[in-house]
Amino acid sequence: MPHLRPALLIILGLFLFTALTIPVEAMPDAQATPRPTPTYKACHICEDEIVDEAVVRAVMFWMYGCGHCEEVIGNVLPPLQEKYGSQLEILLVEVISTADIDQLYKIAARYNIPMEQVGVPFLIIGEQTLIGSDEVAWELPELIESHLASGGIGLPEIPELETFFSQTWFSTLIEDSFSEDANVHILFFSTPDCHTCQLITGQAKELVSEPYGEQVTIEMIDIVTGEDVEYLYRVAAEFGVSKDQVDLPLVIIGDQVLIGEDIPEDLPAWIETYLRLGGAERPPIPSKHSSNELPLANGFSLAIGIMAFMIVALVYSLIAFALGKAFSLPAWADWLMPVLIVVGIGVAGYLSYVETQSVEAICGPVGDCNTVQTSPYATLFGFLPVGVLGLLGYLGLLASWLARRYLPRFEKLAAIGYFGMALFAVLFSLYLTYLEPFVIRAVCIWCLTSAVIVTLLLVLGTPPVVLQFKLSSEDD
Repeated sequence: MPHLRPALLIILGLFLFTALTIPVEAMPDAQATPRPTPTYKACHICEDEIVDEAVVRAVMFWMYGCGHCEEVIGNVLPPLQEKYGSQLEILLVEVISTADIDQLYKIAARYNIPMEQVGVPFLIIGEQTLIGSDEVAWELPELIESHLASGGIGLPEIPELETFFSQTWFSTLIEDSFSEDANVHILFFSTPDCHTCQLITGQAKELVSEPYGEQVTIEMIDIVTGEDVEYLYRVAAEFGVSKDQVDLPLVIIGDQVLIGEDIPEDLPAWIETYLRLGGAERPPIPSKHSSNELPLANGFSLAIGIMAFMIVALVYSLIAFALGKAFSLPAWADWLMPVLIVVGIGVAGYLSYVETQSVEAICGPVGDCNTVQTSPYATLFGFLPVGVLGLLGYLGLLASWLARRYLPRFEKLAAIGYFGMALFAVLFSLYLTYLEPFVIRAVCIWCLTSAVIVTLLLVLGTPPVVLQFKLSSEDD
């Protein structure tokens, strides 16, 4: 009926309005409707949330002055720390004393690493060990990713960590980088007449002045005269740089030496490294104007006196051998030789221990043995410690003396062999003794003792070899 049409339209409109505005969950059949299956994207988001909570912790042992350690701390770890943030925590443990070195050997043994393979940087992450800057740079990023994917990993259980005095979280070190307390002092050797030197010097100063400001101090040292050049050679030698490697310009920063065209490229990285390590003071170098002064208190006068004694003994032995005449010695003098040899074995044995085990020597009131033992002249050909060579020499002298005394058949040959070895020992010891006051600028009392012993052994061994040649000529 016509009058019912408006009412029906109103009722139909209310019904449709109600159906469209009621929530789906309130509908009677909503519970029967299956929930959509989570997509891969939704699962990936969940995994990201888990990874964000994962933390990888590692420990790295390092030593101050180790170039490979500073490479890792200055160039390898910072990008990783920036990438992973709080998900990466690396504990830096500084190896300072010989006790620390012994503890590091114990830790390495637990990971089945022999003593001769232990070095720094030494990084432990989980059950994996990385030794050297190359291994850390190549393998650490992949290990971090692997451990993060598996939920993270804690610090390795190392009870010996409690014995190390210096421990720092690398993330804290990064936060404290370039603080106002950190300063770096750089020595810059150059010459005003060298165009290349001036160009490189200008580039280096420009790279340093803007980003670091007053935190970096550059001290210019001009090399002009021949005396200046000799002074530069002497300074370079103290940092392990031989004369043929020295060139201008030359930079010393901390324990590092940069030479020539590499300076502008390498200097900023070393500055950042030392700033992160708390700064670098002015490198300890001798005074330029006192290069010819020999401080008597450091044993330099003693070394020079021993050199004079060695030269006199050397001249006497050579003349006596050439002329076939030597001063006669009492019978007990022949038995003094093995006594001196045994003392020499003790001295050379101790120096061998110091040089091969990297421990500090007991120097006493005269000289600075450790400066001598850590100089580049403490090894031959880059691998043979001088102390080991001396130990072998003393053993050879003892064998020759025993053969001369108890093997009559080899008496002459043994006397010649003894004299030859003693002569070489004196010549080599004379060279080493010269290096101490005039090149290394430090004296080793153990080395001087050995020099006196071999000189006495040469003097005592001269009459027997002269006698053997005299008897041979009489038999002829």
